[in-house]
Amino acid sequence: MNRYDDQDTYHIFNLIGQHTELKLILDTVSRWLESRIPDALVTIMLYSEHDQTLRLTTGKQHFSEQYCTAIDQLKIGPHQGTCGAAAFLRTLVISENLRQDPNWQPYQDLLKTEGLSTCWSTPIISAGGVLYGTFAAYYRTPQKPDEQHIRLLQQAAVWVALAIELDYERQRRLAMTEKYSSFYTYHPDVIFELDQQGYIVSTNITARKITGYSEEQIQGRHFNDFLPAEYHALADSVFEQVLQGHAQHYEMPGYHASGEIMWFDLTNLPIKQNQQVTGVFGIARDITLRRKNQENLRLLERGVSASSNGIIITDASEELLIVYVNPAFLTMTGYSREEVIGQPCRFLQVPETELHKIALINQAVREQKEFQISIKNYRKDGSWFWSRLMLGPVFDKEGNCTHFLGIQEDITQQRIHEDYIAHQHTHDQLTDLPNRQTFEGLLQQAYEAQPDSLQPLTLFYIDLDDFQSMNDSLGHVIGDQIIKSVSERLQGLLQQADVLSRFNGDEFVLLMIGLHDQKSGIAVAEKILNIFSQPFQINSHKIHLSVSIGIVANNSSIQRSSELLNQAIMAMKEAKNQGRNTWHWYEETSKKMAPEMDYSYLRLELMEALREEQFSLFYQPLIDPVTGLVKGVEALIRWFHPERGYIFPDVFIPLAERTGQIIAIGQWVLKKACRDIAEWNRTHQSQLTVSVNISPLQFRRTGFLQELEYALTISELPAELLKIEITEGMVIIGADRAIEILKSIRNLGVQVAIDDFGTGYSSLSYLRRLPINQIKLDRSFIEHLTENDQDAAIVQSIIHLAHQLDLEVVAEGVETLKQASFLHQQGCDLVQGYFYARPAPLSDLKLTYIALAD
Repeated sequence: MNRYDDQDTYHIFNLIGQHTELKLILDTVSRWLESRIPDALVTIMLYSEHDQTLRLTTGKQHFSEQYCTAIDQLKIGPHQGTCGAAAFLRTLVISENLRQDPNWQPYQDLLKTEGLSTCWSTPIISAGGVLYGTFAAYYRTPQKPDEQHIRLLQQAAVWVALAIELDYERQRRLAMTEKYSSFYTYHPDVIFELDQQGYIVSTNITARKITGYSEEQIQGRHFNDFLPAEYHALADSVFEQVLQGHAQHYEMPGYHASGEIMWFDLTNLPIKQNQQVTGVFGIARDITLRRKNQENLRLLERGVSASSNGIIITDASEELLIVYVNPAFLTMTGYSREEVIGQPCRFLQVPETELHKIALINQAVREQKEFQISIKNYRKDGSWFWSRLMLGPVFDKEGNCTHFLGIQEDITQQRIHEDYIAHQHTHDQLTDLPNRQTFEGLLQQAYEAQPDSLQPLTLFYIDLDDFQSMNDSLGHVIGDQIIKSVSERLQGLLQQADVLSRFNGDEFVLLMIGLHDQKSGIAVAEKILNIFSQPFQINSHKIHLSVSIGIVANNSSIQRSSELLNQAIMAMKEAKNQGRNTWHWYEETSKKMAPEMDYSYLRLELMEALREEQFSLFYQPLIDPVTGLVKGVEALIRWFHPERGYIFPDVFIPLAERTGQIIAIGQWVLKKACRDIAEWNRTHQSQLTVSVNISPLQFRRTGFLQELEYALTISELPAELLKIEITEGMVIIGADRAIEILKSIRNLGVQVAIDDFGTGYSSLSYLRRLPINQIKLDRSFIEHLTENDQDAAIVQSIIHLAHQLDLEVVAEGVETLKQASFLHQQGCDLVQGYFYARPAPLSDLKLTYIALAD
């Protein structure tokens, strides 16, 4: 690079570093490239991820308006000209003869008009792999780039990617700063900032409105100047706690500019910069009126606490926030006093409450008149009751309405007759479908009548895929609306004799009578899948759902209706295992679970699979639930047969163990996993561990320690980053020998984990003797963790005892936010499962996931 090159380069970097307008930087880099590649007509097209198109940004001066219009908003794809292909393929694309290039056929007339012959294009990609656009060089005469030209084109692309990334970051910072400033300035509560000595640095508009002080009267003064002297010591103590990094919440009086005492609900938060507390934020809410009213409410409490009717007192705000309830109200609703105080008066209502009744309530409140109304309310446990509510205003001596007094009487028995009550007991409240208990009774009746009617029974067990994660993400209100919409679509399939039930949460069961062949049942299953292919529009959310369907037909081997139901559930689970969004017929389950294979031939194919490199490794991350960071991965083998497709490990691994081929497969997995993670750590500057499952044959085989050492040596993976996983049975059988092997493994620096803990012997006395680092809770404990108290207690106990033994605990099979949250609360060290990530190639690994820290 000559002196002029240096000057130009420094000029470009100065423009980038000084946050110069992006368009100017792009034009400058384009001119720089044109000055170094003779006769090149340089363009930059920026990528829109939303539209999957490229927009022409620089270089328009080289072409006609017609040509610029034609290539603007260019869709990316493997056959979309040179730039569209470069963006799609993410690599340099050279089109030496545009007139003969099939990707340019739609533009041949324009090429002749423009006189263009050649185009080179390279994608503009950030260091993080984000596509920003393309750089292109056009020529009016055929040109073939040399290595210098390509380096220049790619160097320009790197500069532009850096400029765009910095520009995006600057825009984000500006937006964040503006949001923070708006929040601070216009917050409806008093907000102020203190320096480390307690002097006021700034306040917001509300502070001056509420306290009556001007900005000049506040700024620069110590906070104690505005507090009664008897509260100075408490305020100083609180301030010192905040300076130590601890947020504080309390109530304290302060002076109004008029000299009157006001009461504030205060929150103090530390301001941290570079991990150091540099000041304090304060948020103060005026609660003067509330404090005064609390005194008056004490006088009323004695008189109403003994009433058999529910009595509530609210403030006079638009929300009618509850400030008092008597014991009868708590008994009637099932809530505790702490759950009720501060809630809006209407919190017992639901969106389905009649609109005209809500309008009557709102009108009476606005007009501050007494009124009486009968309305449907809901208890904490979800059950409903009819209430006669009498609500009236409470005035002070000046005639101002300060509160509302409500008397609530349970009149359920007066409003609801026996048929309606019976309906509520037998139907799901949300969908109005028969509930589980009712359906099981109807199924029993149909089963008992089946021999006489000669009408076969077909059962479809329908489970929404990943609904729990969606419910946790969007909230239960949206989740309930989804369930209702699903119910409505399924009911559209029903014939007169069919029975549809919301069986449990996001699971439905459909009973059809009279489907005489399997073909008819499959047709119904396909219809169900088809109605879920269309998205659900819930408010502003467009939601895509899929279902897994288990199908079973009654046959002579079934002795009870409950067997029919259990088989449908098993078939549904098999549909889940097959990838979801599919159906599975129970009669075929045994065949699919134990396929007819020529195992002698399969044995030969296993050997060929190793030679032909048909095996691959997928990796599933192990995540710290507190930080959301990936701490390690587990290596999982996959076999893609060229003719049969994927053959599941539960088919070929047992065969390999019987034939001894598991030794060679295990050696391959060990070396491959070590190489992969060592390379990943080098390229990502990380310290991920990798867990490898070891078979009993491989574990006890002479030379296993040498295999470990060899894998570590050839991969250059630090020993402490390798973790071998063995089962409890491998240790218990031949315990003394196993312990000696484990000690030798630990002496190498390699970590050891007990896999599927809890499914074998689960002896804590053995755990004390074992030189291990980690136990992995089996997924069978996690599956029903949040519904089964026994599983929850077992998991909690195992985590506690393991930590007492200085063992790390990993939970496998985590599929829901509730499971992850429970494990986090119990101190589980690492979590693994579909909630975070499915097993995937290492290239798809992300390093961060949802953090569950408080």
